[in-house]
Amino acid sequence: MAITSLMTDEAVLVELGQRLARARLSQGITQEQLADAAGVSKRTVQRLEDGTPAQLANLIRCLRALGRLDALDVMLPSDGPNPIDLLERRGHPRQRARPGVAEPTPAKPWTWGDEQ
Repeated sequence: MAITSLMTDEAVLVELGQRLARARLSQGITQEQLADAAGVSKRTVQRLEDGTPAQLANLIRCLRALGRLDALDVMLPSDGPNPIDLLERRGHPRQRARPGVAEPTPAKPWTWGDEQ
């Protein structure tokens, strides 16, 4: 089943739990083996697979143990590079947004005024 914005939070948790269970079963490991590999309790794996609210860190541990942590990168990809960073990497200096405005000239160094 596809996860859509029309689903309740509970339905999304259940779907994610079912997907986690399918990933575990496709590798032929038990909940206890996954729990040991992930460093969590068997009950935590059961909760995740049942769709019971659980800590995100526990899901991350289970995905890592299953070799599926990269699925999070697909789910929430990082932002691309900043356009200004791209220009600077190409060697183009950043230009002012308003054309015709000159850069300020550097002022003389400040002094107390009593030096001669």
